Amino acid sequence: MAVAPLNKFITIAVPVAPGEQTVYTAPTGVSSIVLYASVANVGIGNTYPTVTFTHRRKSTASKTSGNTRDIRIIKNGEIPPNDALVIVDGRLVLERSALLRDSVVIQGVQSGVVSISTVQYDNTTGITTVETATPHGFNVNDEVTMSGIAFTCGSYTGGLTTSIFPEPQKSFIVDSITGPVGTSLTFTTDTGVVSGIAHTYVSGGQAAPLQMEFIMSILENSTT
Repeated sequence: MAVAPLNKFITIAVPVAPGEQTVYTAPTGVSSIVLYASVANVGIGNTYPTVTFTHRRKSTASKTSGNTRDIRIIKNGEIPPNDALVIVDGRLVLERSALLRDSVVIQGVQSGVVSISTVQYDNTTGITTVETATPHGFNVNDEVTMSGIAFTCGSYTGGLTTSIFPEPQKSFIVDSITGPVGTSLTFTTDTGVVSGIAHTYVSGGQAAPLQMEFIMSILENSTT
């Protein structure tokens, strides 16, 4: 007896952090339909950030594995203050088969992005102390995003899918800064407890004030 395909509705909701973010990849055995996608300008002040939204198709065939084709659905779309940019208001199909894998990728451009020099993470309290290469400009209680921070986690690998944090992407509240606003190079934030797993900073990372938030609704249709 044939089994009817199973439909499932999901929502992806993440801040747009510095750099490129793969926000969704069609799972094995599933064809996905993006029903709606938008980016809101949630920053403070008269700023006009931009976002690029890309459909990425990667080959998984044995002879061409890893070959990638990017199709930009929108490039550098500008988002006015207190407004949102609707990117998909219809249907966008994402496929997954033995030969290919589709993903959705976003990349934002905004002001206030600074490079991270070092990170100290206390896994028992969740407090993270971040030092930036140039003054970060953050104040206490500001919402910020961070991306591309590489850690090692000792010999523990169970349940970890990446050593690049934060994963999944989220925003954080600045708890304290060292020195005056505008010249401070250090801030602290609570990134959450990871019980029993010490993290050691390796390299990389960027931080920025929270400027954009992305939301996408998807219908997953099981094909197996």
